[in-house]
Amino acid sequence: MPFPIRICTNDEMKEVDASAQIDSGISQDVLMENAGHAAVEVILERFPSAGRDTDVLVFAGKGNNAGDAFVVARRLHCLERRVRIFMLGPPSSLTGSARKNHDLLFKMKAKIIQIENTAELEAFVSSASGPFTVVDGLLGTGLKGDLDGIYYDAVSIINRLDAREVISLDIPSGVSGDTGLVHGTSVLATLTVTFGFPKLGHFLPPGAARRGELVCADISLPSRYRFEGDKFLLTKTQMSTLVKERDRYGHKNSFGHTLLVGGSPGHLGAVAMAAGACHRMGTGLVTVATWDDCFEALQAKISDQTMILPPRDNNGISVTPESISPFSCVVAGPGLGTRPGAEKLIKDMLMEYRGPVVLDADALNLVSRHQMHEMLRGRPYPKILTPHPGEMARLLGCSKDEVKLDPVGAVRRAVELTHCVVVLKGAATLISSTEEKIFLNHYPNDGMATAGSGDVLSGMIGGLVGQGMDAFDAARLGVFLHSLAGDLAARQHGHRGMTAPDMIGNIGNAFNELKKAAHPAQQALEIRTNIL
Repeated sequence: MPFPIRICTNDEMKEVDASAQIDSGISQDVLMENAGHAAVEVILERFPSAGRDTDVLVFAGKGNNAGDAFVVARRLHCLERRVRIFMLGPPSSLTGSARKNHDLLFKMKAKIIQIENTAELEAFVSSASGPFTVVDGLLGTGLKGDLDGIYYDAVSIINRLDAREVISLDIPSGVSGDTGLVHGTSVLATLTVTFGFPKLGHFLPPGAARRGELVCADISLPSRYRFEGDKFLLTKTQMSTLVKERDRYGHKNSFGHTLLVGGSPGHLGAVAMAAGACHRMGTGLVTVATWDDCFEALQAKISDQTMILPPRDNNGISVTPESISPFSCVVAGPGLGTRPGAEKLIKDMLMEYRGPVVLDADALNLVSRHQMHEMLRGRPYPKILTPHPGEMARLLGCSKDEVKLDPVGAVRRAVELTHCVVVLKGAATLISSTEEKIFLNHYPNDGMATAGSGDVLSGMIGGLVGQGMDAFDAARLGVFLHSLAGDLAARQHGHRGMTAPDMIGNIGNAFNELKKAAHPAQQALEIRTNIL
């Protein structure tokens, strides 16, 4: 089984560092040396001419991030690269390993410039010709509050320098490692080298857009720490293990029968796209159900291989406890609307259907509006919720801004409230189970911010669950394949030109991509270089 890539908060990373020192005897000096060494390897691998064709400007604050920067500066200096170190504070402000590494640089007669005010830095910038390679070791995860004073000015100067590349150590200064929020301003990095484990702020907007390429460097932490957290990154090799071989002698009834309930006047495309995506997941049979007055219009939209439940009367929907009992999964919500009868439909389904359900879109809005949380919590069969931030806010009875400020907390509250697998959709999608494990999918793609993208996802997850996959595994694999299909669609049609049907058309290609993932070797490569 591939190693998971753990994601930490700032405090969790501090606890790991402290534990490694106490329990394993790995000193702070060793951890800092390893961090700086690894960062230099990555820098020179990505930018071989740094310090030869450019002047390397290393910016250091006063904490451990500064210590990492001093190690980087010393190692580049020893390789005869041109390096200048700008310190935003006196050496007396340094302690421990950071002070030791500063003193080593001083003894080696490296160019250390103590900056006491912005004018000194401005004077250098205006007189130096460049080009520059910048190393940001100002704050890292040691950020406390908004940037101000000389730190704010230094970040502003870094961002307008004639820099070929800007490398941030651990996280761009000004970005919160816990929330991804930008505090006043932040370094706009070309590359971020983080140490030990990536931080939440590397993946959450808006800070995620400030980090450039992300590389997670090994600093010799014992492997057990990989498994001890509760937040992990979805990776291609890990997800490839969830794709099981199909029975070559199976028939259509061997691979499940998923029902999709949705569609209303003006919104029939939603359930039609969900059904199309469900087919592409390998589901044996797919059936849709809609309101009676939408039956004929939906029948004209769906593909020939998709079945449709016949109308029941002139005002309702052809979904009853008896009619849905044979299905292996029910997906409810895409385009459903909240017209009279919708509340009873969802309640009857949750109370009477003895199988897994996926609730999306208007099904979630109905749950929120009519307070069906307790009903969900008491339901003994698998259930998956797929809200976007607005739907999550309604589910929790809070503001959308609160969800965006603390998406991890929002997901945990939703799981506690409903006892469901919860998928909070976004550029960074969070998937949590009742076992309190959270997985983060990071495949930012503005082309997927298009009508129907969420409907495609609900159909994909429903297709996997309908084939008998565990709900949490199906949510993770469905989310990852959805992003991978979106990435492939963007390559073909461009981010502006791609549409939801383009994602559906690439689901098969996304499965093929996962099949190519080499299980043991690929994981080491992902940890080292392929964090997006």
